[in-house]
Amino acid sequence: MTDQPSQSWNQHGSQQPPQEGRPQYGQYYGAPQVASTPQYGQQPQYGQQPQYGQQLYAQPQYGQQQHGQQPLGFPPASPTKPALLPAALPMSGRPFAMAFQPLERRVGRWFIAWAIAIGFFFGGQILSLVLLLPGMADFLATVDPTDLSLDQQEITNRLIETVIGTPLGMAAVNMAWAAMIPGAIVAMAAFGMRAAGFASSVIGRWRWSVVARSAFVILPIFAIYIGLSLSMDRSIEWQWNPSWGLVIAVLLTTPLQSAGEEFTFRGLLPQLMGGWQLHRYVPALVMLFPSLLVVVLQPATWWLSMLALVAAAVGPWVLTGRFGNAVWTGVATGLLFGAMHAHPSIAATLQLSLVGFACSMLTYRTGGLEAASVLHAANNVFIMVPLALTGTSAFSGQPVAGEDWISTAITAAALGLAYAAVHFTMPKVQRFTDGSAAADMLAPPQQPGPQQQGPHAETTTPAP
Repeated sequence: MTDQPSQSWNQHGSQQPPQEGRPQYGQYYGAPQVASTPQYGQQPQYGQQPQYGQQLYAQPQYGQQQHGQQPLGFPPASPTKPALLPAALPMSGRPFAMAFQPLERRVGRWFIAWAIAIGFFFGGQILSLVLLLPGMADFLATVDPTDLSLDQQEITNRLIETVIGTPLGMAAVNMAWAAMIPGAIVAMAAFGMRAAGFASSVIGRWRWSVVARSAFVILPIFAIYIGLSLSMDRSIEWQWNPSWGLVIAVLLTTPLQSAGEEFTFRGLLPQLMGGWQLHRYVPALVMLFPSLLVVVLQPATWWLSMLALVAAAVGPWVLTGRFGNAVWTGVATGLLFGAMHAHPSIAATLQLSLVGFACSMLTYRTGGLEAASVLHAANNVFIMVPLALTGTSAFSGQPVAGEDWISTAITAAALGLAYAAVHFTMPKVQRFTDGSAAADMLAPPQQPGPQQQGPHAETTTPAP
């Protein structure tokens, strides 16, 4: 018997052509299919009704929306692993330090950001050490360790003058902190697409217009303030003996060093602390490692580092809201900033902490790090260039702040005047994030309190 799969037999034994849509003899697709029933993934013929359980249109392909999912335009379901979810940024109405809220839903990426930041920090220290090696070689070649006439202070002074007091030494110290500019940006980029931009400002990028406008009002104030402070320092021998190598090193690398410290102390640390809404003990954990690191590197100011840790632990419980968050993060990072310099004078250490706090408040007022970086760079450059014109490195004697309370009062006045100048000359600068619907969906639901009624309650008084 001849097998003819293209034909079939009717009940009278005569041959008839195969009907369209019916499976052929010898073929098997599972259950017999009904004539004219569309195959899997095909669209029903015009005028036919879809079978029970069958969609009107084609079956979804791989990667397309499946049955039971929310259609486009509706909020997606809660993620099953929110700790690994990339950031949808930013939430609406957040200041710069709180731009990454809510971080408690991205715990895994929080640890990744920390690992990246620590890696860049130690990478900067290695770069600095490599640049300091020539000075170390010169120091070891000129100092006789068997000379008993040399006391410890003289050896230290020679070490500073030979290793750090040179143009290459100046660049080495500055580049160690300049490495934290990409360090902070890459660390915050771990939270997802566009997250790196919010390491600079609330609009997601560095604003050169804010830099120019801030410099226009801050530079004259600090030129007068630093000039007055240096004139009061009796330890400086004013003589025209310029070290042009030091001048060039200061002008090229000190602004980068200042910006690197701002990205660390006014950017990375406050954003990792201020991004937590639910667990208020997390900011203390954020400050634990840098505080202990400063204690190890600068043991003389260990008490100030511990105060910074206490401020991070107590602040979230005492000061809430956007402004309160800016205050306690500014106090914590300002104290740590002062402890890092390890100045022997309490008055000078307080001045350095005031500089850090003023930079934090400028960051809150302008919604980014630009104005704070300008103030920080103006402070350092106006100190280091006059000293370089006398042939002296600022690291030799560290005359970065006066050691009396009159200098402290002058510093406080200059910082207040600089903040007021920025405040009144840039009233329209963007201070808070615009917000995105995807990011706002990640916020935990909150019950509106007596002063949180209305649709914009979360925008006006966000949680710490």
